[in-house]
Amino acid sequence: MILHINTSREWRGGEQQLFYLAQGLSLEKINQIIIGIPGSPLEERCLAEGFEFIPLEMKSELDFRAIRSIRAICQSKKVSLIHTHTGHAHTLALLAKRKHLNIPLIVSRRVDFKPAQSFFSRWKYKHPAINYYLPVSHKIRSIMIEAGISPERLITVYSGIDLKRFVKMASGETLREEFSIPKKTIIIGNIAALVDHKDQETLIRSIAKIKTELPFKLLIVGEGKLEKKLKAITRELGLEEKIIFTGYRKDIPELLSLFDIFTLTSKEEGLGTSVLDAMAAGLPIVATRGGGIAEMLTHEKGAYLANVADTDSLAQYYNDLIESEVLRSTFGSFNKQSVKRFSFQNTVQKTKLIYYSFLGDSLYEKV
Repeated sequence: MILHINTSREWRGGEQQLFYLAQGLSLEKINQIIIGIPGSPLEERCLAEGFEFIPLEMKSELDFRAIRSIRAICQSKKVSLIHTHTGHAHTLALLAKRKHLNIPLIVSRRVDFKPAQSFFSRWKYKHPAINYYLPVSHKIRSIMIEAGISPERLITVYSGIDLKRFVKMASGETLREEFSIPKKTIIIGNIAALVDHKDQETLIRSIAKIKTELPFKLLIVGEGKLEKKLKAITRELGLEEKIIFTGYRKDIPELLSLFDIFTLTSKEEGLGTSVLDAMAAGLPIVATRGGGIAEMLTHEKGAYLANVADTDSLAQYYNDLIESEVLRSTFGSFNKQSVKRFSFQNTVQKTKLIYYSFLGDSLYEKV
């Protein structure tokens, strides 16, 4: 029995990756339980899919009531391996396991910042009860090595996407009408939470430097605590006619069909599955080299890559793609082929092999 733990109250890339993994394991009849926050989007989706979900309030990474509950679940459900999917889940599972549970603990790592050097952080990340870390990019793996984690405990497992979602792309014309965008206007799209490390401020300042005379607009899709600040910068730069903030949207495939260019200007990024979605949709991409982004893309073939916060280069790349339909088509076609190595089925299979290295054929045993 595999136990997944996720402490997020929201639905973002990490939760989607856990859900894809659970789907893949379910298809192979591998027994699993998911512990998550009561009333969370993850609970809603898991119950709809028929996955066994245990709602558990986890108020902090030192919630000792939750730690005792996790340990009790492991014992009563005969859990044979724990896989955590958030930073707080990592701590909770470690404290639940320690010397009390003789079962493997695997920790997915999706963020590309270096662990702190406090006593608690060093204890948490270097504890021998953690068998493997699964960073989602080589960039994260290298950061973990710099932090003192043994390379033998680090296995890169790229995030993946459902390529079938993009086989038959919907028309974006309805959305063009919704946002009142004229037909010949080139649309640059950004899909990301409005938070500091996604760095939409750099994106907006880059848009201000574009020199083309051709009509274009930028759609910023997402919500977050920096929304007011970003809108204020947009007004200060006189870009209200160029930039549309859509807020949170669920119709991502439809939005991608509307875009002509996709962009992500993050300072840090574990991998960035929104980039993979855009590749699968056959879009050209302009992005920064933040975190693991560059591991997905090929500069000057499917994408243009700039250094973090380099507004001049980003503006020139947007300009070049806006002005060349041939370039947009060529880059998009390249990405559509290149992205096939990032299917979620590949992610599932590599993760399953790691489980198998601990459990052998018992991975498939019925409970």
